[in-house]
Amino acid sequence: MRRLSSMAVATTLVVAMLQVGIPAAHARGGDTVTYLALGTSLAVGFQPGPGETAKGYVDDLWRSMGEQIPGLALRNVGCPGETSRSMITGKHSLCHYAAGSQLDAAVAFLQAHPGEAAFITLEVGANDLVGRCFHGNTGRLDRACTADLIPRLQARLTRIVDALAAAGPGVPIVAMNYYDPFLGFWGLVPGGRALARGDQRVWALLDAAIVTAYADAGVTVADVAATFRIDDFTDIVVVPGRGELPVNVANTCRWTWFCSPRFAGDPHANPIGYRKIAQTFEDELQALLP
Repeated sequence: MRRLSSMAVATTLVVAMLQVGIPAAHARGGDTVTYLALGTSLAVGFQPGPGETAKGYVDDLWRSMGEQIPGLALRNVGCPGETSRSMITGKHSLCHYAAGSQLDAAVAFLQAHPGEAAFITLEVGANDLVGRCFHGNTGRLDRACTADLIPRLQARLTRIVDALAAAGPGVPIVAMNYYDPFLGFWGLVPGGRALARGDQRVWALLDAAIVTAYADAGVTVADVAATFRIDDFTDIVVVPGRGELPVNVANTCRWTWFCSPRFAGDPHANPIGYRKIAQTFEDELQALLP
């Protein structure tokens, strides 16, 4: 593993999170029962190199749920780099929608296809934190900045959920919290252990705020943070090429590109990580769908 400065890794990460893309807003399969997905680069299966793919968690979940729901179509309006603000307003979004914003596009679809939504998934918030509170020169997340951001982020999440009520009563909405890509700093840069621990404490504030906002809005949360075990520095596992690592660090290194020699610092999930996220969503949906 080549050693990188925290500046180089941080710059790579931020650039990767804000890659330009076009919304994957096309239906696949039939048009009477549809899975509607909103989100960021994770929702469109972003991978370093090819960009958007059909192998993200949304696609994995669609294929899996399609085995249970005959004729399930997919409407994915996700956009790389999206924040909660740009999702609502369309301002500074990297994608363009005839309806205005990503949220407008989702609501327009729901209104044009009443009763067709089988379920909705939602993923947004990490870019709010990284874009505003991440210091690229040090690799640190600013705790005070995060505390200032949280109330506004929660208000916007509530607004998004309220708008999705256009789906009608009884349509499950499942939203996710986040794995912590910055755990990958552990052993990757000088002082990486302390950096990973400090950033994880701030990242946990983001996840807690997301869970609270969604719970208050009556939305089920797919606990991706728990799947990735982001707060577990105690259990130790062996990762080839990296040696012994805390399980939370190991999961970040095994399920994202952050620790990879070629794409060091890229925060996106790899195909294994996307499957883990999809399974987390599916576990929740199984209890919500008839």
